Amino acid sequence: MLDPLLLRIISVGFALLFIPAAVHKLANISQFSAIVQAYEILPRGLIRPSAVFIPLLELSLGAAWLLPGMPNLLTSAIAVMSASLLGLYTLGIAVNLYRGRSYIDCGCSFSTTMTTTGKGQNVQHLSFFLLLRNVLLIATALVAVIPPAVREFLFIDYFNLLAATIALVLIYGAFNQLLTNRNAINAWRKSHG
Repeated sequence: MLDPLLLRIISVGFALLFIPAAVHKLANISQFSAIVQAYEILPRGLIRPSAVFIPLLELSLGAAWLLPGMPNLLTSAIAVMSASLLGLYTLGIAVNLYRGRSYIDCGCSFSTTMTTTGKGQNVQHLSFFLLLRNVLLIATALVAVIPPAVREFLFIDYFNLLAATIALVLIYGAFNQLLTNRNAINAWRKSHG
């Protein structure tokens, strides 16, 4: 049985993963379409519809993770759908890494930082570490399939939920920043090597 606190931590974590990413993609559909096209997996006619569908799905999943008191069957369905979406992302990354195309922007919430000139720099390219991150996210989503134990949610649980959420956000942000920095350092080395 899964502790309900752990289930809530997972739920809030995936909501914080999917909702901001979806909003950012929806606000920049043309840029996200270019990223989807750069993966060279989908036929041209499906690029724009996919660039709209993907963030709408992310938004729906993020909101669904926040539904209070979901029956276990619904929680399991949301967990499996989230893991499947992340699995598709992982497959796209793996295919392009296999092709030797690691220079593509991953499209993970648009990792590009804008300079004052408006040109992107410090792009988070595809890498083995993104595959690893996604595998960990998939495994975490699938943990939510385990039926939760029935127990009262106490005040201390809310404090623990807040503390765990803050810690996870900081760890996730730090990991992504390390990947972005790694790409910037590699680009600098190539230009000065």
